[in-house]
Amino acid sequence: MKPLHKSKFLFFIVILATLSISFTQSDFYRKIANSQRLINQVYNQIFSTYVDQLDPEVFTKSSINSITENLDPYTTLLVEDQQYSIELLTDGKYGGVGIQLGYRNKEMTVISPMSESPAQKAGIMSGDIIKKIDNSEVKDMTFNDAAAKIRGKRGTKVKLTIKRFGENDDIDFILIRSSIDVKDISYSGILSPGTGYIRLNRFSRYSSRDFQKELVELSKNDLSQLIIDLRDNTGGLLSAAVNILDMLIEKDLPLVSTKGRTKDSNRSFYSKRNPIISKDVRIVVLINKGSASASEIVAGAIQDLDRGIVIGEKSFGKGLVQTAFEIDKKRTIKITTARYYIPSGRFIQKRDYIDSKFLMNKTDEDSLFKTRNGRIVYGNGGITPDSIIVDKKMELISTQFWRNGYFYSFAQENKFQYESFVDVKKDSDLLNKFIKYIDSRNKATLPGQKELLDLENNVISLDSTDTIARKALNTLSDFYNKKIAEKTKNESDQMTQLLLLEFAGLFNGPEGRIQQSFINDNVLKTAKNIAEDKSVFVSTISNQQLIEN
Repeated sequence: MKPLHKSKFLFFIVILATLSISFTQSDFYRKIANSQRLINQVYNQIFSTYVDQLDPEVFTKSSINSITENLDPYTTLLVEDQQYSIELLTDGKYGGVGIQLGYRNKEMTVISPMSESPAQKAGIMSGDIIKKIDNSEVKDMTFNDAAAKIRGKRGTKVKLTIKRFGENDDIDFILIRSSIDVKDISYSGILSPGTGYIRLNRFSRYSSRDFQKELVELSKNDLSQLIIDLRDNTGGLLSAAVNILDMLIEKDLPLVSTKGRTKDSNRSFYSKRNPIISKDVRIVVLINKGSASASEIVAGAIQDLDRGIVIGEKSFGKGLVQTAFEIDKKRTIKITTARYYIPSGRFIQKRDYIDSKFLMNKTDEDSLFKTRNGRIVYGNGGITPDSIIVDKKMELISTQFWRNGYFYSFAQENKFQYESFVDVKKDSDLLNKFIKYIDSRNKATLPGQKELLDLENNVISLDSTDTIARKALNTLSDFYNKKIAEKTKNESDQMTQLLLLEFAGLFNGPEGRIQQSFINDNVLKTAKNIAEDKSVFVSTISNQQLIEN
């Protein structure tokens, strides 16, 4: 009989535990119902008694935005044109004319027309400034609104009025929108014998397909090392990251796992097939502060599994997974539904993504973890590279000219004087032409120069006849002018390279610009040197200390 009593006792405990959970969940849902009732009551009271008649759609959208602002930065309501980014990731295409756009000198500018797109076929060129869209002035729109106006249903027409330097009159283009495939890989090629390079811009539906195609092509060149550039790649689809890792990691190893409150949010992903490239191919991943989400999954998994090394700057630190829930055809809400963990168990999200006062289930995360072979790695927000390489910063005067858009505008206005980029590189007088160009624009300033001008105005207002004070101010002014001339001369090499960068983009598109950027890319040069030297690579991948610069 004793065993029977014992089984009854255990059964009683199970019932109590079940009832406890049931009551807890019931209490939780009761709180939700009460809160929802309160919101409805306040909402109805405002609309029925507020002194002015409110627009329900605008007010509701604003109210929802106020709710989501209390959560992480990635939980948000997307309305109509804001859903474009999700469509781009999930479909890999959109209805448009195929133009890469940017703001240069506060004007909407064509960075590059896409290959075989309606824009390219019609003759739109890099550097063209878009003045009107369907007769509406671009200057009266936000950048996003203007870009959305260019996009549209496939087969429909859109008229772009552009300004082109070298042409006296504006030019009208009538374009038929078509299905535009977005290119996720901006560059792929062999940097030197045995060294392959792939730059991935985002993780969308077709990223893994394109990555596989480029990887197979590179493998035909007796590949010994592969550099994957994820700098400024803000992420995208988790599935794309998993599929790309599956091409690089040996079979049956953990790649990433997600953990959330729903059953669908708790998943583990493993490599399912043999990798495309040999395990002897040395892999280096480049990251920086702009590398986030799916980029960090790829970089972190390769690091955790000791498949390769990571070089560059510490990444952004986004370890949250979002799910898009369609409310209707015009509205979608994107909600953070899970955290992701890379193979070592690291959760790389920065801890301040939500105010803890809103949470009922507060958790702490470890900060030290170990890779597959026992190396120490860190989980303190972002992926910490094995070798921290900070690229050389732009100099003081060059930075001011860059921010003012002088390098681009000079290239844009003078492109028609050259037949090709080769002619630009042959122009020994290029920098002097640029210096003359900026003489008629806002001059560069040094620290303290603005204060000097304020001081000069104050002195004049107090006593404009004081020759001693005026002489002292003139001496200081001459000092600043001399220093600006010296710094401009010292930065001449950097300015020339920045000019060539802009001309390369205008003549040869994004790929040409990237190729030109390789010349002064210290991070890439370091990665290449480490990857090509087997002993240095092995030393780095087995080193438990960070290597800096």
